[in-house]
Amino acid sequence: MKKHVTAVVVTYAMIDSALNNIAKLAFAMPNATIILVDNSPEKYKQLSVYKNAVTRLPVQCTYIENRKNSRFIAYNLALQSIRGGRVVFRTDDDEFDEAITASIAKQEWNGFATTPHKFNGTLQQAKDHRRPIESCIFDYAFLQRLLPFKNEASADWQLLKHAYEAQRPKEYDDVILYKHGHGREIPA
Repeated sequence: MKKHVTAVVVTYAMIDSALNNIAKLAFAMPNATIILVDNSPEKYKQLSVYKNAVTRLPVQCTYIENRKNSRFIAYNLALQSIRGGRVVFRTDDDEFDEAITASIAKQEWNGFATTPHKFNGTLQQAKDHRRPIESCIFDYAFLQRLLPFKNEASADWQLLKHAYEAQRPKEYDDVILYKHGHGREIPA
C-alpha cells in the first residue's frame, strides 16, 4: 500500500544543511511533500548565502517563515497544512538515510514506526519515548490525536510518551537518523 509522505524540516541559520537534507529526501521520495519551516533570525536571512540557497528549494517544498525560534512552534505551523499519509520530522543538523525512510513509510503498519539511531556513530536502541522524534515515522491520523506540540523543553518526548501510552510502535532495525552531538543528548 502506497502512503504519501510529508516531511517537516526545521532550520535555524543552517540553510545549506537543510537544503542538503531536503535534496536527499526529494531524491529518495520524489512524490513526498516537504515543508521547510525557517526559524532563522532576520540578520542571517540578509546574508547572500541564505538568499541564494532559498532559490534552490525543490518544487515539492513549501517554505514557511517562523519568526519565533521554537522547533515545536515550527512543527505545529507545518502540521496545519497536512491532511493525511505518513509524517516525518527532520532537522538541519543531522543526517538521514531517506531510502530507508521511504521503504518503511510504504510498509503496512498503524500508528507509528520507530528505528534505532546512531548518536556520534554509536548505535542507540531506545525501546521507549526517550528517543529523537526524527527516528520515528507517524501515520497522520494517529499523530493528529497527540497534537499540538507544547512549546516547552522536551515537548517531543512528551508527545512520544503519549504515543507509547496509546500503542506500541512497529519497530524496525534499520537506522534512519545519524545524530551529531549538539543540544540535548540521548544516553545509551
